[in-house]
Amino acid sequence: MSSFDQRDQNVGKQYNLNVSLPPSPDPVTLFKQGMSFLEAQSYSQAINAFKATIEVDPSIGYAYYYLALALLRGERPKLLKRDEIDEIDQLLNSAAYFGDSDAVVQWFRALLRDDYYVGNRISKYPPPLVTDLVQAALNNTTDIDRLKALLIRLPMSNNQLYAALVNQIV
Repeated sequence: MSSFDQRDQNVGKQYNLNVSLPPSPDPVTLFKQGMSFLEAQSYSQAINAFKATIEVDPSIGYAYYYLALALLRGERPKLLKRDEIDEIDQLLNSAAYFGDSDAVVQWFRALLRDDYYVGNRISKYPPPLVTDLVQAALNNTTDIDRLKALLIRLPMSNNQLYAALVNQIV
């Protein structure tokens, strides 16, 4: 025989489940994991960690910057596909939008665009122009240690803009 509750609903088979949802991942922990993976050149894991960081807290500007760096996978921008360049460029734009105001973001965008577009002799490309990005970088404060770390990770020794930056900070 079935039992019924006060609302006249059948409660003959009733289950009580104790479900506890896992706590939200900590974006700082995810970001630190991403940095560790990036340092170890474990690009796929770094990409996943930075994407998870952004998913948990999209306002962390540095996560976009380092995700862009991880997406290079240690390759020269000139050798990437156009859609990869567009994605990296958009991430750098997002980094600046979400508060990563260091001029290194603009230097990275300028180097990326210069190596890909100019290096591949593509004269017509969407704004901003490399010269505009260089001017924006010159008008902001540059963390020299962060710029050095960027230049170490970018294998572009025969790029003129890259060489000029290296000569300025050595």
